[in-house]
Amino acid sequence: MAESSRRAARASRKGGLSNALFLVAAAEQPPSELRAIASEVTILFPWGSLLRGSLALDDAIQAAAGIATLVAPGGIVRALVSIDPRDRLPVPVLTTLHRGDLAARWACHGLILTAFEPASSEDIAASGSSWARRLAAGRDRQAWRLELIRIIEPARDASGAVPATARIRRHG
Repeated sequence: MAESSRRAARASRKGGLSNALFLVAAAEQPPSELRAIASEVTILFPWGSLLRGSLALDDAIQAAAGIATLVAPGGIVRALVSIDPRDRLPVPVLTTLHRGDLAARWACHGLILTAFEPASSEDIAASGSSWARRLAAGRDRQAWRLELIRIIEPARDASGAVPATARIRRHG
């Protein structure tokens, strides 16, 4: 994180990001000041409770709820995850059959699953994750790309009723 924050502090003409914020906090209880302000949340090869939260498998721990609270209306969560039977984790090895369950779990947090597919070698390389290299993600083990979008509050009619379908903003 130190190197990333140094790069973000550069001048914008050198690739800096003046609005980047770096902090150490538990996903289960992010600072209230960060509630619904992130246009994009990126999670790269999580482990432990953050892995379970990334898959919304953590009813008791609530990392998924914490992640969801960060996302502004229309915002997006992008995650790359990798689970292998060799890990012996209390998390199922992912297959395309898990899409419906994953979508339902995230919908409970107000996020719509828009992508759930095996990550390409390009996706993994673009992440710049040193952990992905150590895991040999995409070579010795499957990696998955997830994308979730926060529902934008739909416009209400004159009576205050909300239309049956919610609008979402599609990102690039």
